[in-house]
Amino acid sequence: MRTAIVSFLLIAPYTTYGQQPQDSAVKGIVHLNRAPVSKEVLRVTFPRPAVSKLNNGLEVLLLEDHRVPTFSVELVIPASGLDEPADLSGVSDATASMMHLGTKSRSALQITDALAEWGGSLSVSSGNSNTTISASGLTDNLDDLLELMADVLLNPIFPQDEFDKWKRRQLNNLVQSRTTPGYYTNRVLFPILYPGDARAITSFSEVSINKLTRQNLVDYYQSHYDPEGSYIAITGDVKPKEISAKLEKYLAGWKGGAAKRLELPMRPPIGSKKIVLVDRPNSVQTTLTLANRAIARTDPDYYAVTLMNRILGQGSASRLYRNVREDKGYTYGISSSVAATRFSNHISATTSVRTEVTGAALSEMLKEFQGLRDNLVPVEELDAAKRAIVAGFALSLQSSASMLSAALNLREYGFPADYWDRYPDMLMKVTPEQVREVARKYVPLDNIQIVAVGDAAKIREQLKVFGTVEDVSVDSLK
Repeated sequence: MRTAIVSFLLIAPYTTYGQQPQDSAVKGIVHLNRAPVSKEVLRVTFPRPAVSKLNNGLEVLLLEDHRVPTFSVELVIPASGLDEPADLSGVSDATASMMHLGTKSRSALQITDALAEWGGSLSVSSGNSNTTISASGLTDNLDDLLELMADVLLNPIFPQDEFDKWKRRQLNNLVQSRTTPGYYTNRVLFPILYPGDARAITSFSEVSINKLTRQNLVDYYQSHYDPEGSYIAITGDVKPKEISAKLEKYLAGWKGGAAKRLELPMRPPIGSKKIVLVDRPNSVQTTLTLANRAIARTDPDYYAVTLMNRILGQGSASRLYRNVREDKGYTYGISSSVAATRFSNHISATTSVRTEVTGAALSEMLKEFQGLRDNLVPVEELDAAKRAIVAGFALSLQSSASMLSAALNLREYGFPADYWDRYPDMLMKVTPEQVREVARKYVPLDNIQIVAVGDAAKIREQLKVFGTVEDVSVDSLK
């Protein structure tokens, strides 16, 4: 068994002033008025998953980790909200939500009681790429939890009473979500970024929720929950031969044809500017979101974009945070992010500011965008971003859950087995010139997409300074 091996040097600060350490073990250490940091590249050796296949074609990835007597397992099925029938919005989420609420042999209460007795967890969730069935617990309860997981997968009955409760919860959640600016931002932004396909849909509607029937869930389950195209990843205190035998035992009855792998276009950045103002009368704040399309996860620019985003808006050392929050005091929080997956490829920055400083805050955000595009990032600032990302990545591999997630990424994106070994080195090789290059390609300015949610009567004139403003009412987005 090999666990993730992390090699790096952490030197405590010296308390004897005026004296430099002479030991050869601290060569390459640079003192920056804080704990010295090694200039050596942090090395990570990620364990190679043991890969096998069950008789039904299901691919199995196993990472042994015998440090503690626990395990985690994730079964990934290529069924998601992006491939559900256009007239049945929400059926994927509804199906996943109902899976563990009753099987042919267990009620929802019996499932809950069993998990409590074993100290385990079991969940089913539908995302934008896949549906995932997750389970974890003590290795002593491995058989019980795998059998329960298989029962939930193979024998769901979608009880009508539980389905009715789910629909009521969704209707209540919809009412609550419409009280938040983020709901309206997403309703406007995603159709701009991903026009004409399922990625544009960010929320159910009353019509779509009420339209769903129990039979819709049964039909979706039967047509989408197949072993072909699915895979299972396990990490923890288990051995390959042992787990393969158990999975064959519990999943032998899972049959099905080849699932069609979903394909969606990953379009380049939008070429022209757009400013949309969503009017929320009497709002005391404006929520600003600046965005455009960028890159997918497999793009070679990913490493440079990751560092660029860290510098721009990730954490308290980022430029947006230090400017808009710390220096100007316009907001309590501001950040940027890059959504780079199989189906998402956009960059965005968002904040909520006082109504009266909407224009000023937007101006400062655009100034930081411009600065990254025009100027080379100082080496010290880039090095700090590199250390932060690489150290965070290395420390995350001490968690079995993070190791499982990393193994799933290898499978999801078809990365080579040594991808995570090389990941720190690839980040450390990024130059200031590369950061500026990807900023010019992906940090929007003349082609920026701006969504402002706030009191239109008070912020419209402030926004007009930046271009033509398109007005949208809250009622049109419900």
